[in-house]
Amino acid sequence: MKAAVYHGPKQMTIEEVPRPTIGPEEILVEVKASGICGTDVKTYLRGHRFFQPPCILGHEFAGVVAEVGSQVEGFQVGDRVAVAPYVPCGFCPLCQAGHYELCQNKSGVASGAFTEFVAVPKEVIQRGTVRLPKGMSFAAGALAEPVACVLNGLEDCRLELGATLLIMGAGPMGLLAAQATLAQGAGQVIVSEYNEARLAKAAEIGARAVHPEKEDLLEVIKQATGGALAQAVLVCVGTREAVEEAQRYVAPGGVINMFGGLPSGTAVSIDAGLIHYQQVSLVGSFGFTHIQYRRAVQLMAGGRLDAERLITHTLPLEEAERGINLSVEQRALKVMLVNGG
Repeated sequence: MKAAVYHGPKQMTIEEVPRPTIGPEEILVEVKASGICGTDVKTYLRGHRFFQPPCILGHEFAGVVAEVGSQVEGFQVGDRVAVAPYVPCGFCPLCQAGHYELCQNKSGVASGAFTEFVAVPKEVIQRGTVRLPKGMSFAAGALAEPVACVLNGLEDCRLELGATLLIMGAGPMGLLAAQATLAQGAGQVIVSEYNEARLAKAAEIGARAVHPEKEDLLEVIKQATGGALAQAVLVCVGTREAVEEAQRYVAPGGVINMFGGLPSGTAVSIDAGLIHYQQVSLVGSFGFTHIQYRRAVQLMAGGRLDAERLITHTLPLEEAERGINLSVEQRALKVMLVNGG
């Protein structure tokens, strides 16, 4: 079978690799759609401690069940499914405390999805494999993973109905967050972004789109909230400067969520008075839970969230490297790789 094999920073080739063989408790999924995400881009550019080359990247995918192990129940050949790349164990102290995304004993698929077939182990079948509802596309199914990550981040923001959320950065995750927040009853969503095309997409979604070089973001927020500022700030930009700037915009008792990942060891300056006297919470969000993954599929299937509107490029698997570079250059918003039409 074909696969886009990552060999190190800025090195990816299309190769023939062995098709996975499955055990009695596994299923084999023929990948129909796989999304390129920020982690894939970062890994391609500079490497990643979790992805040692040579390896296959890609963890947002959906497809068709091609083979079913003899001991598998509940799935059959031909089922259309979305598959989470990992699931929690459910038993460790972190899982027992409800922090499933921080589980230290996760089970996951052995291969990335930039290929034609992926073997799915028992645990992921049971907790992270979801049938696609009738009419839901493979591309939408592949987007369940980033939507689930967004739902996790928004839960950590502790938004109340009618509240104002500021999103810094209108990349795919920021735009998905804007959609999800509006779907869940936010009063208003303000999106700050420098890229004009992404800013236009934020406005199209229904957010108040602000270009910080053309408008005073702080004044926009004050006017929108009657001076109260934003109940939560979701920082979807992975820079120290963005986190430090976010402190200007958050209301007393509010939340700043460092949603965009920063390099390990990055030091961020925090106003201690903001934390102590204004009781602002500084939190981070990483990954998703199996519960949020299923909820993401339900939100899209029910029409509450149209994640597919963010897809700007649909490319064959053979053009995986081109898709990554389109993302690097910000000429694409969301790139979806497809197999077999």
